[in-house]
Amino acid sequence: MQQVKLDFDSIARLLTLRYDPGKNPLIRPLVPSDFGLKTFNDVEMSVLGAIKKDILEKHRTMKFKQISIALSGGVDSRLTLAMIRSFLPDIKVNCISVGFGDKDDEVEQAKEIAKVFDCKFYGIILDNILADLPRLISVVKEPRWNLYQFYPFQYGKSLSNIFYTGDGGDELFGGYTFRYRKFLSLMPQGAGWKEKTKLYLSCHERDWVPDQDRIFGPAVRFSWEKIYNIFRPFFDNRIEPLDQVFLADFNGKLLYDWLPTNTAFSKHLTLRTKSLFLSPSMIRLATHVPWRQKYDAASSLGKIPLRNLLSKFEGKEISPAKRGFSLDLPLMWKRYARGIVEQYVNQESEVVRNRIINPVWLKKTYQRLTDDNILDPRYVNKMLSILALEIWYRLFVSGSMKNTQRLCLVLFKKGN
Repeated sequence: MQQVKLDFDSIARLLTLRYDPGKNPLIRPLVPSDFGLKTFNDVEMSVLGAIKKDILEKHRTMKFKQISIALSGGVDSRLTLAMIRSFLPDIKVNCISVGFGDKDDEVEQAKEIAKVFDCKFYGIILDNILADLPRLISVVKEPRWNLYQFYPFQYGKSLSNIFYTGDGGDELFGGYTFRYRKFLSLMPQGAGWKEKTKLYLSCHERDWVPDQDRIFGPAVRFSWEKIYNIFRPFFDNRIEPLDQVFLADFNGKLLYDWLPTNTAFSKHLTLRTKSLFLSPSMIRLATHVPWRQKYDAASSLGKIPLRNLLSKFEGKEISPAKRGFSLDLPLMWKRYARGIVEQYVNQESEVVRNRIINPVWLKKTYQRLTDDNILDPRYVNKMLSILALEIWYRLFVSGSMKNTQRLCLVLFKKGN
C-alpha cells in the first residue's frame, strides 16, 4: 500500500464534517452567482426535457443495451428508473437494492417498484457492513466507514458496465427537508455568515459531537474557527438563505464525499457510473429554479418538481422521502459494531499512540455507549469514523495491515 504523508488538518475536517474540502473536486464547485433566478412556466417540463436529452445522448455515445440502477424507495432512483424506461423502452434494466436486515429496509418496496417497470430485481442484505472495510478504504484512500454503496456497484458490474445512481437529486432539488425546516425556523433576522454557518452545522449534528474539540490528541490542532471559515463563501453573499444552504450542500458531501467515493469504486470496478441530475445542463437548470419551487416550507415537502414529474409517470401521488440506503446505527452497534470497534479502537490503537485521538475522550465515550437503551447515534457514528481512521492509518501510514484483512466480531469464551 502506498505510504502517505499525514495531514492533521485533513483528519480534523474528515472527523468533523465527514469530508475534506481541501481536496480537488471532480466537478466544478458552485458559486453564489450560479444561483441566478429564472421564471419557469413549467419547471417539470424543463426538467423532463433536460433528462430526455441527457439519456438519449448517453445512449447514442455509449450504445449500451442494458444498465443497472441503485433502487431504493426514494424519489431520485424511482424517477431515474421511470425516465430510462420511458425514453429507452428496449433497454434491459437491472434494479439493485440494499438492506441491512432492519424492519424499515426498503428492499421489498424497491422490489415492487421494479416489478411495475418490468425490470429484473436483485436484493442485497448486508449482515456486517464493516467486514470489508480495509479493502474498501484501500480503494477510496480516505478514512470513511459508510462505504456500503460499493456492494450494489459490485453486483451491478456483474450485469452491466453502466450503472445509474440518484446522486445530486437531494442537493440540487431540495431533498434534505428536515434540515431546511430547522435552519429556517431557527435563523435570526439579519444573521451574519458565521451565525448561519453554526446553524447549518447544527443541522448536520450527526457528523460531529458536542465535545468535538476533545476528540483529538495533541498532534491535531483542532479549531472550530478553521471549520467555520470553510463555509464563509457559502453564507457571506447576497443570495437567499436557503439557496446558501443548497450551495453548501452541493459543495460539501456531494462534491467531496459521495462523488469521489462513487468514482473511486467505479474506477476500481471499471464501471461507468452516471446520474440524471449531474449533467451540466441539469445543474444549470436546477440552480436557476427558485427555492420555493423546490421546497414547500409550509408542508416541509422537498424535490417538488421531481415528485410532480414522477407522479405523472407512476400515476399516483408520491409519498414523503424515504431513508434510502441508510441504517439504524444503535441497532448496528448492538449487533456487531461495538465488538469490532473495541478490537481496533482502544488505548493501544495506532491513532491513539501517535497522539491523533485523545485516549481520555475514548474511554469516556465507551462508557457513554455502554447502556443499550440510550445509545446516542452521534457517538456511534463518531466511533465508526475513528475505526475507519485507524484502519486507514494502518493501511497507508504504518503499513501494519493488509487490505485483505476482514473485520469480524470475535467472541472470547471464558477459560480461553
